[in-house]
Formats: sequence, C-alpha cells, structure tokens
Amino acid sequence: MNKIVLQFFLLFSLLSIRAQTATSITKLESPTLDESSGLLFYNNKIITHNDSGGAAKLYELSASTGAVTRTITVNNATNGDWEDLSQDQNYIYIGDIGNNFGNRKDLKIYKISKDDYNDSDDNVTPEIIYYSYNDQTDFTSKLNNNNWDAEALISYGDKLLIFSKNWADKKVNVYSIPKTSGTYTAVFESNYNTNGLITGAEISPNEDVIYLTGYSEMAAPFLYTIHNIPNKSCNVFSGTTSAKITNIVPLGNQIEGVALLEITPTKHRLYLSNEKYVATFGSFTVTFPAKLWLLEINTETLSLQSQDFSIENIVNLYPNPFDRTLTLNKVVDEVSIFDALGKLITKQQSVNNLSLENLDNGIYFAHIKTNNTIVIRKIIKK
Repeated sequence: MNKIVLQFFLLFSLLSIRAQTATSITKLESPTLDESSGLLFYNNKIITHNDSGGAAKLYELSASTGAVTRTITVNNATNGDWEDLSQDQNYIYIGDIGNNFGNRKDLKIYKISKDDYNDSDDNVTPEIIYYSYNDQTDFTSKLNNNNWDAEALISYGDKLLIFSKNWADKKVNVYSIPKTSGTYTAVFESNYNTNGLITGAEISPNEDVIYLTGYSEMAAPFLYTIHNIPNKSCNVFSGTTSAKITNIVPLGNQIEGVALLEITPTKHRLYLSNEKYVATFGSFTVTFPAKLWLLEINTETLSLQSQDFSIENIVNLYPNPFDRTLTLNKVVDEVSIFDALGKLITKQQSVNNLSLENLDNGIYFAHIKTNNTIVIRKIIKK
C-alpha cells in the first residue's frame, strides 16, 4: 500500500514538474536556510530569514548559487515566529506575525532603517510596532485550527497590511496598522475565500499590483494577483482578484517567501522560496530541499511566463528531440542535465556541444548557466 502511495506521489510530482510556471534557480544553503520564510529584493540583492525559533538574523543571498553572502544581526530582537519581509522607501519591515496556535499576545513588526541596514557593521537596531487583532477575543490554543495565524505582510501607502493564514476556514483576512512604532489594534479591512493558506505577499513599486502566494490542503502551491484597487483602498479585495494560478512550482515545494524585481514598468520578476520538506510514506522518504525560484509576469496582461520563454533569445539548443548530441548556439558557462525526478545525470562547463548518447530515451531538463542567468530547457531523448 505504501509503495502505491509513493508511486502516486512521484507521478503527481512529475506531472507538476512538467506543468510548472516558475524556474528553479538553485537550492538554498543548507542547513542555514532550510526554513527560509520571508523574502525581499533590495539593492540588487535577495534577502531572507528563517522561520520560528531561528536566529534574529537576515541573510543576503546569491541568486545564482543560493549561498549566503552577508549576514545581518538584528539587535534587541528575537525570532518568535518571523514570517515575512516588506519595505518602503526608507525602511525594511520584519513580520514576527506567525501564530500557529492562535494564542499569541506578543505579535510585532520590526522596523529597520535602510540607512542602518546599509552600514557595513552587519548589525541593525530596529524600532518595534506591537499589535493585536481588533476582532480577536478568543486566545484558546488551537494548533493549526484558528484564524489568527499570519505569514504575509506588505507596505501599502502609510499603512502595513497583514494577510492572515486562516487554518480554520481557508480564507484570508486583511488587517491594517500604522507604520510608526507603538502599540496598536490592527483594523480588519476585508477578507477573501482563497480556499487555501496564504504564506507570502508582495506589492509592485507603484502599489498597483499585489501578489499572494500560498498552498492548498493538498500542499499544492498557488498564486493570486490583485489589481485595479479603487482609490488605494485598504480593502484590497475591492479590486480585481485573479483566478487561482496553480502549478507555479511542483507539488511538495511549499512556497513561503515572495520578492519582486521590477525589470521594466511592464515586466515583473518574482523570486520565490520554499522551505525544506520531508515526506514519509511508511519506509519511503522523499526530501524536497529549500530552493529559490523565479517567474516573470507581464503587468499589462498579468499573464505569467516561465523564464524558459522570457530569455529565449539568450540561448538555444538543438535538435530537440535529439538522438545522440545536443548543440547550443554559443559557449555557455555550465550545463547540468537532470532527469524528470530531479536526479543530476551530468554536468559540463564551458561547452556548446554535449554528447548524450548514453542517456535512456525520455524527458530530461537542461539547466544552462550563462551571463549570471540560469535557463532551463526541457529536452527529449528519442
């Protein structure tokens, strides 16, 4: 029975891999970032932190290797349950807002000056914004069965918006609080039936588009977009909410963080992170490592396109399907060939021609590194 369940799981994962929208860039440094949660793009760097119980530190990452390139200590802070990062022109915000039991009375957001963050001493001292929910009266401990957990935070005008992770009803509530340090009651603004758990939020620089990531009860990752919000209302769901966009990454990769890079006013790149996850079926174990992903979005149509198509003119390989040899249109830094279940088959550097005659017939994925960019191509051995 366990073998049948595992085979079904692997088959479902394979189908998800083939249908995914996001491109896998790299694994994150392990064990340092096995529980990467919030994500931010600032000063051409990716910033993240670990989940509950981790050190009170922020980590700058290399987008190409996942390695930690800088570690910033947040003074006078504890990682009670850090879940998300956000920013405005002058500050970075860390949301200590996780609340799996629904009983926390110490929810807070750390507010860090970007001038302080940009100093070279790798230490920052934040202001603190304390809050509680204006509609919460019951603080009974209910692990993963309450509506007071939260993992998503954005800066929106002169407010911070918190998006709840409703374990009980699978909806999301939106609450607003001021950005200034102090103690506040978060104001309920609106809610929406996402039919899943929201784990991350991001907003475009002009605040016209909001992105929400999450996963379903079956651990299937998804994305929502919100736009056409009237008069910058904190009731963001009074705008236009997209249909649920599924298959952004393969099943088993629980998306936790989302960060935005504005490539042009009409093209956004979203970086996504997932934490390490180990699935056990009887005597069988499948490990999904922490990873960094990206996808690109046309902001005029809000249509998603994988990296595979957005940089089509950078590198091409042919013939595909192939029999014995694959040729690239230029010499690239590195090519790694993976099978459909993610096993590395071969890796070659500084090549434009690959001899793959020993591969079995089937579907493979070529990860091509060139000009500090990773391109993924599906290839077929016939």
